[in-house]
Parts: sequence; C-alpha cells; structure tokens
Amino acid sequence: MVKIVANNPYISILKLKSSLVDVSVVAVTCAVLGTWDIMAVVATIAGIMIHSGCDIMNDIYDIEIDKICKPDGAISSGQMTLKNAWMYMLLLFLAALIISLTMGTILFTCLLTGIVLGGILYSHPKFRLKDTPGMGMVCMAVCFALESIGVWSIYSPINTDGLIVAAYVFVLVFSLTFMKDFKDVAGDVNSLPLALGIRPAARVCSIITVFPLIPLIYVTAEYHYLALAIVMYIFLASGCIKILLNDPVVEGQRLKERMVLTLTVPNYTVFLFTMGSTL
Repeated sequence: MVKIVANNPYISILKLKSSLVDVSVVAVTCAVLGTWDIMAVVATIAGIMIHSGCDIMNDIYDIEIDKICKPDGAISSGQMTLKNAWMYMLLLFLAALIISLTMGTILFTCLLTGIVLGGILYSHPKFRLKDTPGMGMVCMAVCFALESIGVWSIYSPINTDGLIVAAYVFVLVFSLTFMKDFKDVAGDVNSLPLALGIRPAARVCSIITVFPLIPLIYVTAEYHYLALAIVMYIFLASGCIKILLNDPVVEGQRLKERMVLTLTVPNYTVFLFTMGSTL
C-alpha cells in the first residue's frame, strides 16, 4: 500500500519531504507566539499546497532539464501529462488561497505573493530568477519568511517579534538552500557551483552557514530556549560542511537531505520544548 501511494505521480510530484520546511516555519513561529491549535494546522496545509503548486510549476518549465536530472519525475517520465499538471497546480493554488482568505487578508496576501515570487518569477522562462545565482535563494527565503508573517498575523498584529522571527527564517533558508544545487550540476543551466566552480562554491556555502547563528544568538538573550536551536543547528550544519568540503556533487543527495534536517530540526526542537513547557 505504501509503495502504491509513493509511486502515484499525484503524490510524488508534491515533493512532500520539502514540506517539512513549511511545517518547521509554522512550528518556530508558533513557538515564539506560545500557541498551537487547529488554525496553525490549517495554515500549514495551505502553505504546503502553495509550496507544492510552485514545485509543480517548476517541474513543468524544467521538463527538459529534468529528463537529465530527474528522469523518474512525474512529468519528465510521462506519468503525468502537462495538461493534468497545470490543472493539478491550479487546483492546489485555488484551494490554498480560499483557505487562507477565511483566516485573514494578511495570510492570503502572503501566500498569493508566494505564488508570484516562488512560482512565476522563480520558474517562468520570461523571468526565471532561479537561473541567477543567489536570486533563486532570495525568492525561496522571502516566501518562507512571508509564510511566517502570515501565520503570525492569525494570532497577533505584526510587531517586532514577528519580524524578527521572519528575519530568522529568511536568513536560515537563504544561507542553506545553495547546497541543493550540487546535486543537479549535470543538468543545471546556471547555479553557484557552475558560476564559481565546485570547490569555491563549496567553500562559500560553508562560510554562509554561519549566518543563521547571528539572529539566533541575538534573540536568545530574550528567548533563552532558543539556545537549544543553536546547539542543534551547529551540530547539523557541521555535517553539511563536512560533505561540502569532501565531494558535494557525488554526495549531492545526502547533502540535500542533511540540508533539510538543518533547516527544520532546530525549529522543531524549539517548538517541542516550548509546547512541552506549557503543559
């Protein structure tokens, strides 16, 4: 049964592993807010729908590249037609926007902006910001930061604390997502490894993994439980750096998996500690 579900192109194209980042963004936002309820769950689902829809749009425009890098992909392998992919994507976007509109105009605006920035500007051939090293990562980082702001707005007016959490999310995502490019070097048109070379790009990625520690250390003075996130982040980021300085292309898939852990586990740690302390 599990294998059948995993092989279903309508499931596999959603790239639900990447949605762990959406969940962690909501988790760390709610940890600072000190709350978690059904509204957070619904907002998370809406965010995942937007993320998945943007991934489908990217796969549609990257079909030729994916025939090299991801030949088993739902679209590149022919398991899903382009027409069905478009319809599926639009359905996800529509459902997410309707859900978010019932929860607040700020969340709706944030998710709509996510479609424009993380979908159209990121992937469409007329813009294709993903092909400019750095700009693709800015797009993703802004989208996740907006997701945090949108969730914050459900419970509280946007204030300094809400913006600090969003800034942390932005820096975290921007600093780590360069690592995913090493896995797809063979089929990419442009990326940091192609622009700088594998070794120089690996060194740059290693250096910028330090950036998320800056906002974390800053806010730890007020939110002492974030010290847990610092410890977890250093431990996981060290694993990423080890791969980067070894052979990030050969170990590209493992590097991406480690990157996702570094993006998410510190946030989950803070969330579980905060929620556990309120029980």
